[in-house]
Amino acid sequence: MGHVNPAVVAVAALATLMSCQAQEGRSCVDGNGQAGTCINIRSCQPQRELLQAVKENRAPPNAIQILRQSVCEVLSRERLLVCCAQSTSTGTTTSAGTGSGRDLLPRNCGRVDLTDRIIDGEDAPLLAWPWMALLRGTARGQPANWFCGGVLINDRYVLTAAHCFNDHQLEFVRLGEHTLSTTEDCQSGVCAPPPQDITTEQIIIHPQYKSPCRQCNDIALLRLSSPVQLHPVHLVPICVPVDPVKDMGFSEADFQGKHAWAAGWGSISRSPLRVSIPDTLQQVFLPIREDTVCPLLKRGYPEPRMVLCAGGDGKDTCRGDSGGPLQLSNRAETRRFVVGITSVGPEVCGRKSTQALYTSVHFYVQWILENLRP
Repeated sequence: MGHVNPAVVAVAALATLMSCQAQEGRSCVDGNGQAGTCINIRSCQPQRELLQAVKENRAPPNAIQILRQSVCEVLSRERLLVCCAQSTSTGTTTSAGTGSGRDLLPRNCGRVDLTDRIIDGEDAPLLAWPWMALLRGTARGQPANWFCGGVLINDRYVLTAAHCFNDHQLEFVRLGEHTLSTTEDCQSGVCAPPPQDITTEQIIIHPQYKSPCRQCNDIALLRLSSPVQLHPVHLVPICVPVDPVKDMGFSEADFQGKHAWAAGWGSISRSPLRVSIPDTLQQVFLPIREDTVCPLLKRGYPEPRMVLCAGGDGKDTCRGDSGGPLQLSNRAETRRFVVGITSVGPEVCGRKSTQALYTSVHFYVQWILENLRP
């Protein structure tokens, strides 16, 4: 009698207990919380590969739990029905542009005809980035502080990085901010409405964050407890690249070689020992490209498309910029799209020999759409 992997036995045993006359082809929800269909595991590549990884003792820590929660029914020793999602847990599909998720993304987004930009690494103009979000909270008994950035994608959701919540307890999200020390932000005779501080109803961390690598799937959605009051000039959602060719006029592969804007209130000090938080929102223009260091940074990621490499010219995002957007314009230069979320940076910010990693928004667009609700 051959060796039987105890993990596989555990999955099958629990499945037998859970079985309730499931039928092949019925709708279901898998272990990652994604909608799918009950089919034979042999026909479901993601679940089949995950089970094989369990058998070979190379699966992520939560693999057994995902498999158990994905079982529809055990029909026989040779037929295991599992819930197979329409997309993999981290990737996108050709159907990403359909369904109610896309309907919840605003048409009036990412406007760039509001003001001119200024040079890299300096204060951003008042009207430059009206979708920026700031996260405030506490960590380990420390006083409350601004600890991460984010970006507004509709009036109820902010996109940010999952690692922002490793140590911090979120208190609220601030939208419509520009200069922290002033109650009213004015520039060239134009004054913005007061910023809005809104608590969150739900923090949605990607279910496979930290798996299989410590920085993998570093993306999160914040559902605000109430809709933000949008403003046609000062508070506007950014666009999400659901279908880059259709939405932006070029493909995801064409992101390489382009320059993108990053913005945030992160440290402006190059020293890892000294954090210097700016009073005014900062912006920097960064090249998206794969320098020689990029493959090393991506080494632990199972799919290189999960992240984008940007920087390398001595300009960079830094501590406190995490969760903020990396932004590209469409071909017509009429709208801005969030193509990356600030994720992993070098120990010393802005060194010419290093780059930073940005979670690729397009890679996760299916997950984003599936988690939006009215």
